[in-house]
Amino acid sequence: MKTNERKKWVAFFEKWRGIFIIVCTAIGASLGASLVYLFNGEFPYEVVIGSLVAAVILTVIEVIKKKRKKDNVPEADERVARNVFRFFAFTSHIFLAVLFIGMTLFTLLGNEEVPLLYLWIFFFLFIWISGIGAFIAKRR
Repeated sequence: MKTNERKKWVAFFEKWRGIFIIVCTAIGASLGASLVYLFNGEFPYEVVIGSLVAAVILTVIEVIKKKRKKDNVPEADERVARNVFRFFAFTSHIFLAVLFIGMTLFTLLGNEEVPLLYLWIFFFLFIWISGIGAFIAKRR
């Protein structure tokens, strides 16, 4: 691939990176639904419909954002990217430490099983806190 051609494709993917992510996420949801159908025998239509609705909504938002942007200034510079990376690194390490300490306490209290509901709550709490924290870290 020639340098000029590579620069053209890089510029294209830089501009439409959000759309590419949305399309790949919708394809992943469809692939996951297909795998559920192969293993369980019933097709989860609600997953596919929900992912398509979300993809359409996010695509409209992304296109509006791209059309309103008048300059070529990037949304984030190196400092912002470094701050977000550091935040995700610290958050994931802290949550892993809390998970291991919690599992140790459960074991010391004589429980040999951890209820799955607690793990799901912990997982969604991690996603929620890291998402909001990354949004705040990106704005500072």
